[in-house]
Amino acid sequence: YLDALGADGTPVHKYVLPCGDQCKAMKHLLGLIDWSFERGGTRSSVVVGFGGGALMNITGLFAGIVYRGFRLVYVPTTLLAMHDVTTSLKTSICHWGRKNNIGIYYAPTLILMDLAFCRTLPQDELLSGLGELCKNAALFGGDHARGFVEAFSKDVLNECTGGEPESLTLDDQDLVKLTRLGVRAKMDILCVDATENLQGMVFEYGHTFSHAMEKAYGDGTIPHGIGVCYGMLCSSFVAEKLGIMSPEARAEHDCMVRLLTDRWALPEPKPSINRIMGYAMNDSKRGILAEEPHEITDLVVSKIGRIVSDHPSNLAKFDKKYVEEWFEIMGFQWE
Repeated sequence: YLDALGADGTPVHKYVLPCGDQCKAMKHLLGLIDWSFERGGTRSSVVVGFGGGALMNITGLFAGIVYRGFRLVYVPTTLLAMHDVTTSLKTSICHWGRKNNIGIYYAPTLILMDLAFCRTLPQDELLSGLGELCKNAALFGGDHARGFVEAFSKDVLNECTGGEPESLTLDDQDLVKLTRLGVRAKMDILCVDATENLQGMVFEYGHTFSHAMEKAYGDGTIPHGIGVCYGMLCSSFVAEKLGIMSPEARAEHDCMVRLLTDRWALPEPKPSINRIMGYAMNDSKRGILAEEPHEITDLVVSKIGRIVSDHPSNLAKFDKKYVEEWFEIMGFQWE
């Protein structure tokens, strides 16, 4: 790839970062900045991010702050990065043990997507990308829910995997359809809320609990999209406890989500509830709804395709005891 980029004699310099959220650290951001100056980067330089979603996050932040903005090109190589990460203006690193708490909004000049990369993905990465599509299906229903469920139909799975429920392979037609649905979901919202602070906050569904689990387990243990699906199961449990979601609506919601979680069980040993809640109570959304000390914030849906909130951000706050109860039911223990 580098040889092709420099075929016309343009100087090309490479900087390799660790995989996953390990790359989203202050030391790596500072390393990129120092490297750009050492290599003679100027305002005419172009930064190309080549990799998965975490790498896109830190690359976008780096490109957006040096000289107040290099030209930026994203070449996402995972399904999650293609439809969810590069379609957002958000960039970030993780600092002080928190998730995505330092970042800016920055738009790339160009995004190049080649779904052929998805044929090279391990099962965990494919499921992770599908997890965020499952979230869109729960939020928006309609074409998003139908497209997601159809991709998981028994006939398709049997044809592609030989009937083995643990494995999943989607053909090119399904990947194109699902990726387009993911991009459309983002663009429909970003057209009216580019910074995802109001209507765009819907994409945080399940993320308070998923981010907390991901950090508590350790970066890279739980694929992000799978964590989001478990976070959605927690949110639906809370919604039923609050009387917002009926048992029937929750069953339909959870049946769809379990198309993924049944293929990826939470690993053992599980982190303590104390540790998870410590991260959850310091989520980046905290403060938007002026929560009381015992309250926590996420989104709540009453059924597939129907968000419930009386706040412009679509967020809702509720007693953390319901979240703790869900973790207990899932087999997590207190210290």
